[in-house]
Amino acid sequence: MQVQAFKPATYVPASQTRVFTSQTRVSAGSFTAGAPAYPVYASASPVSTGRVTYTSVNASVPTYAAPPVLTRVAPQETTPQATLGSMSATNGEQKRVAIYGGAFDPVTNSHLTCASEIVHSGCADEVWLVPCGPRPDKPKLKTPAVDRYCMCQIAVNTVFSPEFPVKVSDIDTTRQMAAFTYDLLTDLQAQNPDCSFSFVIGSDWLQPGTNIAEWTSLNHDWKPGMSEDDKFIVTGDKLLQEFEFLVVQRPGYDVPTTAEDPTGLKAFGPKLSWLAMPDKMTFIEGNLSSTEVRKRTAGKSGNMRDIEGLVPPGVLSFIKRGKHYT
Repeated sequence: MQVQAFKPATYVPASQTRVFTSQTRVSAGSFTAGAPAYPVYASASPVSTGRVTYTSVNASVPTYAAPPVLTRVAPQETTPQATLGSMSATNGEQKRVAIYGGAFDPVTNSHLTCASEIVHSGCADEVWLVPCGPRPDKPKLKTPAVDRYCMCQIAVNTVFSPEFPVKVSDIDTTRQMAAFTYDLLTDLQAQNPDCSFSFVIGSDWLQPGTNIAEWTSLNHDWKPGMSEDDKFIVTGDKLLQEFEFLVVQRPGYDVPTTAEDPTGLKAFGPKLSWLAMPDKMTFIEGNLSSTEVRKRTAGKSGNMRDIEGLVPPGVLSFIKRGKHYT
């Protein structure tokens, strides 16, 4: 929000006599906004109230324009820029930003633990939580995008200190429909050229039956009347070639390794790497899902006891006040 400032204040020394006129009132030793002081004439006659002596002045006092009124300016829609981060790359290098996307319906303590561990690992300078926009392909996702965004903001700003580099982006929640992954990352890169983005995935995305190379995007050249088959185009191969992937090990979802590929990730793309903790640190993982939170609140009619400790207190209050998931 932009605010117009008042004109510089003028100080009236305490040594000057208090003055009252029909135009203005000036108290000794105080400030008057936007109006300069004027002289007090010696011919004035004092009147004592027993505690304070006042002086009535018949001198001509200039009339001053009232100070400008505070004006609210509607905030413009923005996306977090590189300058927002408390940690920045050194030696002119790009800042490494890990994009942690999801529905966050709602955001849980496990989401926040994962985000903080990415920072602790040193694999990224910042982590941006990116709640997805509306998903027509997921009819069960009924919570409005703006509410999920608000819950993420409440969580991040009440759990982490202001200096901790975990943030929330609204780039997708302001869209009419959630962006496909490749489109989302290319938009972020265009808006933040001084950042290098990686996309956070779990090892469950590297199992048989899933193939990132087959992920699609909207065909922006498609027009009504054209074949529905042409409405989407495959961009997964470009996604794997152009962007880094940070893989988080999920319990029960192992990736086979070979002598030629000890990480097991080369088979999926050239820019995948495991989230690895520094020496003497063990990655703290959680298996709490948003689905479990929603299931526990269903039909509770305001009784949120079963999700105490599973979501931040502020998020719990938001859920209760908004009657979400009940």
